[in-house]
Amino acid sequence: MKNFAKQKSKTHMNEELKQSLSDIKRSMIALMKNVWSVKDLALVLEISESRVRHMASEQVIPTYKQNGSLYFKREEIEAWQTRNRTASKDEINSQASTICATRRIK
Repeated sequence: MKNFAKQKSKTHMNEELKQSLSDIKRSMIALMKNVWSVKDLALVLEISESRVRHMASEQVIPTYKQNGSLYFKREEIEAWQTRNRTASKDEINSQASTICATRRIK
């Protein structure tokens, strides 16, 4: 009975390993592309494909439609992801110092 349990556990681990390797392969392939499909973008953003389609239909993300399929340019998605940047404390302090210094000169 112990051998059966060990074999079953080993088989389960092998299946998990195969799935993990498959996921890594899909991720690597998606990250090498310049234009992503819905499936690719869902993988990259770690969200569901239906969520990607919803975001596209709501015009939340930049989208291209060709023959009924949705596509996304990698550079545009990266720009969309980084569009709402928050300045660091050092940047804010530097800007404040510059403003204070220029106001004193006038």
